[in-house]
Formats: sequence, C-alpha cells, structure tokens
Amino acid sequence: MQDWVDNMENSMREYYLMVLGGTLTMFAGGFIWPIFAPFVRTEFTASLQQVGFAVSGYFFLRMMAEFPIGVLSDRMGPRLPLIGGRVLAVIGAFICYKTTNIWMLIVARMIWGMGDASFFCIGMSYVSRLFPAEKRGRAMGIFQAVEMVGSFMGQTIGGYAAAEYGPRFNFLLTSIVAVIALVSVTMIKGNGSAVQISQKKVSFIPTKEEMRKVLNRTVLVACIINLVSMMINSGLLGTILPIYATEDLGLPLTKYAFLVSASTVGSISGNLIGGYLSDKMGRKKILLAGFAVGALSIFGLTVSQSFIPLMVMMFLKGIFWGIVYGVVPAYIADAVPDEVRGIGIGTFRTFMDLGGLVGPMVMTSIVAGFGGSQGYVYSFYFGVASIIGLIGLTWTLEDTAGNVVVVH
Repeated sequence: MQDWVDNMENSMREYYLMVLGGTLTMFAGGFIWPIFAPFVRTEFTASLQQVGFAVSGYFFLRMMAEFPIGVLSDRMGPRLPLIGGRVLAVIGAFICYKTTNIWMLIVARMIWGMGDASFFCIGMSYVSRLFPAEKRGRAMGIFQAVEMVGSFMGQTIGGYAAAEYGPRFNFLLTSIVAVIALVSVTMIKGNGSAVQISQKKVSFIPTKEEMRKVLNRTVLVACIINLVSMMINSGLLGTILPIYATEDLGLPLTKYAFLVSASTVGSISGNLIGGYLSDKMGRKKILLAGFAVGALSIFGLTVSQSFIPLMVMMFLKGIFWGIVYGVVPAYIADAVPDEVRGIGIGTFRTFMDLGGLVGPMVMTSIVAGFGGSQGYVYSFYFGVASIIGLIGLTWTLEDTAGNVVVVH
C-alpha cells in the first residue's frame, strides 16, 4: 500500500513538472506565433512563397527528430532528451533574434523545431505513462490545455511587445523564457516515477517486433488525421491567415494577435472538453464533433470581414484543434502497449510535423496560383474539403474510451 502511495506521489510530482515545463515552453513560443509570418514578410521583404518556406523550416528537422526521439525515450527515459531539446530551443531562439539573413533565420528555426520535437514528443508519451487508461484522456487534456494557457499569455503579451518595440524584440523575450523552461526540465527525474522504462540498450532504431506492435490501423489513421490537421493549422491558419488578415482585411498586428489569442482560448477549451468527454463517451464521437466545428469555423473565416465575427470563428477553430491535439494522442496511447508508447507517439508526431512542413508550401501555392483575394478564399475551401475527408476516414475507426473498445 505504501509503495502504491509513493508511486502516485512521484507520478503527480513528475506530472506537475511536465505541466510547468510545457507551460513555459508554450509561453515562449507564444511570443512568436502571431507575428512570425508578418515579421518575415516585412523584415526580410520576402515573397509569399519565402514566408511559407520560413514557416515550414521549423518543421523540417523537427519532423525527422520526432521518431528517433520517441524511440530514445523508450530506451533511456525522458530526462536527458528533454534537457537537450530545451538547449537547442534556446540556441534557435537567440539566433532568430540576432540574424538579419533570411536563410540563417530558417536554419535557426530548424534548430528550434528539433528542440521542440524533444519536449512535445516525450511530453505526450511520458504523461500517457503516468496515468491508467481511464484517466489518460483527462490527464493529457489538462496537460495540453495548461500548456496552451502559457501560449495564450505569450500571444497576448507578444502582440503588445511587437507593437511597442518591434517584432524582433519578441525573439529576445522568447530566449529568456526558454532559459527558464530549460531550468524547469532539469528537475524532472524520469526514472523516479511510476513509469517503467525499457531496459534495452540505447538505440534510435526500433526492432521489427516493436514496429509490429505500433503500426496498427488506429495509429495509421491517427497519423493521417494529424498530417491533414497540421497542414490546415500551419499552412492555412499559421501562414495564410495572418497575411490575409493584415494585408487584405487591413487588421493591425495587435488586433490579429487578439484573434490568435481567441483561437488559443478555444484550443484550451477543446483540450479540456475533448479529453474529459473522450474518456466518458469515446474518442471517435468527440473527434467527429471536433471536425464538424473545424469545417464550420474555417468556412466562416471566408465570410467574416469584421473583427468580432473573425474572433468567434477563430475561437471555434481553436476548439477544433484542441480536440484533435488532445484526443488523437490518447487514441494512440490506447492502441499501443506501454513499452512502445514513445515510438507510437513519435510516429504520430512525425506525421504532424510533415503536415507543418508541407502545409505552408501547399497553401501559399494555392493562393499564388489563383492570385489575389480569390486565392485566399480557395485556400480556405481546400481546408474545409480536407476536414470533410477526415470525417469519412475517422468514421471507419472503432470507438474507444480509455482502453475499452465500445461495441456498437
């Protein structure tokens, strides 16, 4: 009995430290998210395609790092990869602050992305291990929702900081907070929690047996869901929307930062609601509801011209992303054994980063191909059509709540 109590206390300590580290990491990133595309556009006099490439750069090394980091975390535990990732994030953020060369900026974002891959891949797999299946959705939902509170704070402060001191100043703020996040993750023990880490020798390459345990239908469908959702989130809403809002609709950068903050509030809500309800009602039902909200909100962005309707649509868009980001990892955690959960999450996040990589290039190509305001509208229509496709794909999955299959 005493061992069980001690294990629970250790698990909760580790969980709170992960929440703290995640909140600081997202707080640091929040300074950059609303201002990055307009910053690249104006500071480097970049074309729309160059802006898309700069946004995609963050996901290039991050995509290639997710899977080996997931494998490594199964082998040696979370602590050292977490620390190494935060060091890379500090380096990347500071180079972004100092550089005046767009290609160096892209390289710095690649370094930064690889550092973030370490935290977010390990964070998901580690938190999923700390809790039993019937509590996993809520635990992951709260973990990611609190992270997004940090992002919301960063976005709100970042909009004012950029307006007052210029957008480059935001990268300095990010560097400072990233150092604090680095200090916080050094307190994580990893091997001192209830988690049982595999005792195999350290390797970045999984065995065939491990991959057979991971590559089931649920994981593959979840990977496609994340690929398409991230194409929309990074390409459409992270690259096209800020330029459309500031150049075509004429919104000032501070107002656009408020729109991004409204989206983050929606994401927080989506994580909390989605995680809780998916434990109670099943993952599939909640995902389908999230997709319906996503299609409605993205279509709504094409007909909303003034600030308040745009804010409502951005809030709903956040609900969609929060549900996807919170429920899909829990779906995967249900579908793979504990000893390969890091590999499962790494696989899923690799596809998410692939969406972040190709999304900006696809969406900017659509806008450039059609040209003008019409190009923006068609890129949003493409996003709506993509979500409708995900609804059909998700419908083929079995419903789960925790690790219990819901029989219809």
